[in-house]
Amino acid sequence: MAAFRNSEAGYGDGEPNDTAGWHEIDISRLQPPDGTPIPFRLYGNRFKSSSPDSEAFLHDPVPALVNGIAEVEAGWQVTSFVVNHHRTLTKIHLYALAIVAPDEKTVAVTCYKQPPAE
Repeated sequence: MAAFRNSEAGYGDGEPNDTAGWHEIDISRLQPPDGTPIPFRLYGNRFKSSSPDSEAFLHDPVPALVNGIAEVEAGWQVTSFVVNHHRTLTKIHLYALAIVAPDEKTVAVTCYKQPPAE
């Protein structure tokens, strides 16, 4: 999927975008043996911190998700969780996993800040 570009919104500190884009992660191994469908899909992305894409996603995730994941629509509910929020986010990478549940019109996002190099 294409990366979300939102530098015109004024986000970021001038760092160049280096967004991986939203990529679906195969979760078919979680399929129950009785054939019950998995009610969600899982996507992952990597953002360069302080870039316009990263800042736009952190400040207003819905447009970034709508523009990057075909199933997501404006007006969906998004819940976010940062695994290691105690870490700084300066010129490193932010990884995001998004559980997309179309029947519920929700996205659960878990973010992980890459620690700075020692």
